[in-house]
Amino acid sequence: MLKVAAIQCRIGDLDSAEILAEKALKDGAEIVLFPEYFSYTEINEEETNKTLNFLKNISREYSAVLIGNAVVEDKGLRNRAFIYDSGEVVGFQDKMHPTEVEKSLGVVAGDRLRIFELRNAKLCILVCADILYPEICRVAGLKGVDIAFNPVVSLKYSELPGRKFRYCLYFTRAFDNGYALVKAGGFGRTFTGNIAVGRSLIVTFEGIVSEAKDEECEEALVADIDIFKIREIRKKFYHLFNRNVKAYEELLV
Repeated sequence: MLKVAAIQCRIGDLDSAEILAEKALKDGAEIVLFPEYFSYTEINEEETNKTLNFLKNISREYSAVLIGNAVVEDKGLRNRAFIYDSGEVVGFQDKMHPTEVEKSLGVVAGDRLRIFELRNAKLCILVCADILYPEICRVAGLKGVDIAFNPVVSLKYSELPGRKFRYCLYFTRAFDNGYALVKAGGFGRTFTGNIAVGRSLIVTFEGIVSEAKDEECEEALVADIDIFKIREIRKKFYHLFNRNVKAYEELLV
């Protein structure tokens, strides 16, 4: 079993994030995911440094894996999810599908999905809107990912339909691709002035393992993920290995 946590904290409030993270870690969580832009009230270097020091220090203190996003300069701005293990950066994932707002701020897209092996599990990070693209979610499945982590900003008022059924998207992604999904969303006002809500959850292809009781309250979701069971059941998911690749050529256009 691998115990994971999704932190539903108040946006821009590191005290909120720290209290919840420490609660999850004391409950035995080995990997802790924070929401996208969880620490930002505005985009600047000071906020970035504060975020990275926060992740580094808690990760080191608890000898745990922490995943959190920061905006960094690297041939343009990157919305980058950093992985800290015991105080050291062991990997990162750039958001592959920046929003139009992010693009207007100069955020550029990452160009590939990275796979990480930590705590005897294969992991990936799908940053916020990346989860909306089934093709990249399938790439994760084809690469044998056990758990996909999804830090998000979920806007309270969205043009997208089906708000009450968004959890179905996460179950579908987990079922289609044979892995668990950990979604962490923050609540409050984002650095762009929009109101966000949490809607955090942990799900596998068997259903929802844990979900936030209230989308506008602090909560640390903690759950056990059975990596061995995921790998065994995935062997029966013939749609992952018995595919008619010829039929998908139009996706490359």
